Amino acid sequence: MSAVDEVVRRVSIAHKAVRAYAANDRVVAALVAGSVARGLADSSSDIELDVYWASPPSVADREAAVEAAGFDRVYSEEDDNEWADGLLVDGVKIDVSGFVTSTIDGYLDRALAGDTDAELQVRVTALRDGIPLHGEAVIDAWRARCADYPEALAVAMVQEGLDLRSRERLEMLAARDDVLLLHRDLLDGVQGVLDALFGANRVWMPHPFHKWLDWEEVLLPHRPERLAARIRSLLVAPPHEAVDTLVGLVDETYELARALVPAADLTPLREAFELRRVV
Repeated sequence: MSAVDEVVRRVSIAHKAVRAYAANDRVVAALVAGSVARGLADSSSDIELDVYWASPPSVADREAAVEAAGFDRVYSEEDDNEWADGLLVDGVKIDVSGFVTSTIDGYLDRALAGDTDAELQVRVTALRDGIPLHGEAVIDAWRARCADYPEALAVAMVQEGLDLRSRERLEMLAARDDVLLLHRDLLDGVQGVLDALFGANRVWMPHPFHKWLDWEEVLLPHRPERLAARIRSLLVAPPHEAVDTLVGLVDETYELARALVPAADLTPLREAFELRRVV
């Protein structure tokens, strides 16, 4: 089955689930998010289905939707902000995330004010990239709110992303061949570079750990050359070579961020990255 067929199959399954949820008149909107919405799904992909309620659903509300759809429930969890149900149909898992509309309104308020909590941008990108299956007017209103990327968030993302462990530390770990600690720091460095690049480009970040790396690279018009290829190379390179590659990416990202987000105070961060305690 082709990738397109995998996406079409999963959207069809999602439609069936949404019909069952929408039978409850307190469900005001629903959409497919994640890899299915972005056309990236394969035969192993789950379906991410976001369901938006006017008021908190009861256990009976959620069970009624599962029973009406005829799916098997494989897990059920909840916290203060989300009701999560895992459903299984024809070998495909559906991860249903339920939210009340006021929670989404609050998430948008925080993101637009510059809050860098990655979960907020996951929710924003679900709205922006998702396939609406119910309550399109509600989803369109949320999309209108987050049409523009806030400058406060650009500044905060760049400053937090480029607050990195020092080059000296990376070189020390490479010299010691302390590969576990080094690779932890390398991954943190890559995460920081990517976070900063999303902020500098004023692009909402779709995944907190940068899943779909090649796809993410294309979202960033201003980026170091061969960004994804260089990230892949440093994860398998010998220690000193890996450090050199990361340092190059960091240097280029500092320069891009300085040019694109002049309000960000990057000088202290760059000085801290280059600081050498041992001469």
